[in-house]
Amino acid sequence: MEKWMICLLLVAANVTFAGQAKEKPNVLFIISDDQGYGDFGFMGNTVLRTPQLDKLAASAAVFRNYTTGVACSPGRAMLFTGRNHLSTGVWGVGARFGLRRDETLMPMFFRENGYSTFYLGKGDCVAPHRMSPHHSGWQESLFVGGYQHHNGRLYHTPLAPLYSIKPVDVEGWTSEFMTERGIQFMKEKKGTPWLLSMAYIIPHTPWKPVDERYAPYYRKKGCSENIAACFSHIEQMDRCVGQLMDALKETGQDENTIVIFVSDNGQTGPSVKKPGAVAGWIDHPDWALRNVAGLRGNKSTAWENGTRVPLLVRMPGTIPAGMRKQFVTAEDVLPTLLDVAGISPDSVAHKPLSGVSMRPALLDETAKTEHPEVFRITSWGEHSLTESQVSGYIPDPTAMKLEDYQAVLRGPKFKMMMYPGGKVELYDIVKDKTESKDISKRHPEVTARMLVECRRQFRALIDDGAFRFSTIYIGDPQAKNRGGRTYFDSAQRIQSHTGDIRIYPKLNGFAKEGDSVTYTIDSAAAGTYAIHCTGTFAGAALLRVEVAGRTLPQQELKGSELSFGSVELPEGEFPLKLIAGKPAGKAKKAAINEIFLTKM
Repeated sequence: MEKWMICLLLVAANVTFAGQAKEKPNVLFIISDDQGYGDFGFMGNTVLRTPQLDKLAASAAVFRNYTTGVACSPGRAMLFTGRNHLSTGVWGVGARFGLRRDETLMPMFFRENGYSTFYLGKGDCVAPHRMSPHHSGWQESLFVGGYQHHNGRLYHTPLAPLYSIKPVDVEGWTSEFMTERGIQFMKEKKGTPWLLSMAYIIPHTPWKPVDERYAPYYRKKGCSENIAACFSHIEQMDRCVGQLMDALKETGQDENTIVIFVSDNGQTGPSVKKPGAVAGWIDHPDWALRNVAGLRGNKSTAWENGTRVPLLVRMPGTIPAGMRKQFVTAEDVLPTLLDVAGISPDSVAHKPLSGVSMRPALLDETAKTEHPEVFRITSWGEHSLTESQVSGYIPDPTAMKLEDYQAVLRGPKFKMMMYPGGKVELYDIVKDKTESKDISKRHPEVTARMLVECRRQFRALIDDGAFRFSTIYIGDPQAKNRGGRTYFDSAQRIQSHTGDIRIYPKLNGFAKEGDSVTYTIDSAAAGTYAIHCTGTFAGAALLRVEVAGRTLPQQELKGSELSFGSVELPEGEFPLKLIAGKPAGKAKKAAINEIFLTKM
């Protein structure tokens, strides 16, 4: 064979289908928190300064017809699993979040294909419920405890020893500390493939303390203190994103790194008492400064401003920059990353992905793509899951009726909205992203078809386990614990109840004899376990626990801790029941925070 032919074959063998070098690309995955469609300069906000994100957008594929979840946990569950959040066990925030243990997350695909994996930021859906991040494929993680923007406490899970968690107290701004640590990781791992997830807690409330380096500018612009504080945090994060991008270029990793920037969900309403505004509209001066596109709704609602945010994907030399009109969803991010990185989804066992790869749209802005319609449901406020459930949870999901909720079926062009009572509206979401013109009567055939599909997906999701709390997992060293092997969970995660019980904001009730809740315990190891709860029990009826054929009466109350003694528990799944005894007079309601099972 001629030498020139051999050279051509060698060159061809070292180039992938996407046109980039066959070297595995790095992945920098940046997630902001509650940053809405209009919280960017490049999206038309003329008051908010986001020069670094504007620069990133100018060099990236920018998807404006992108839909995520209605709230933090639903959006993140889909990003990390490539599946509709309802199938993963996540259907809201608080007690309603919690990925099931059989879900496979993004880092596992990359770790098993030779990548170093590191997670920084908000500890939301980074692992199955109450499991260590190592269980999901994160070799190392450093996550924030709550929404501590300044002088916060982070929790570090290092490479070794596995499953250990060490608190790290930060002096200064949490996001800046995270950025410095992320840059250190990128430098340390240069020359080997890596996945770095930067999950900022900006601009989630509270917006205190205000970042006074940026807030004066917004005050001079006439912004309220509320918006000046919010925008000061967004500008702080914008600077952090710029530092990450500079580090990529300085270390020579710019062209071999896929950068994704996206928010988990839409904007939080401007200090409104009710999360869902009437009919999806909010009339407030501050709202106009953030919601520059005039979208309907806000975080936790299925209106566009609850679920529509821009998505940026950048890889110089591989992904052409420019606007993309194609419809994409949060479920698509994982399959797309795997496709562009050349990783086979079959390299790791996983449940069926509901997202599709948007690689054709990344490489060609004119590409015609097929995309299934997706189901979304309002999770909080008016017409939501929580509003329609008296006890605050759903005892029997199979009995749920779609007509009781505000739900949508979202597609590339049309969006069908269903209200409680069965009223249906249809919007051309491409021409009318403000959802102001109902065209259901103009397109009855589209409306009817989408309604059938919406019902089908709703039922399929319920059959897949949606709207059920996960079990309480004990006995596994990979499970999150306190004080060695003290397994715990939120007391809200009940499977059934009797009497007057509510689960929000804590597990409340037990004022009458016989009031009870039942949990499902999933034990990885048989043994002796001590059981106790934390909460407020003063003046409440005495409680008892029934589990594994034994009855454990309330033994001791010390401050906020109520003990029931210890019991032999088997391996496997079994019920644990918490029951109120006969009160001595008129009892107060107990408010229970967490339930603990400590292996002796």
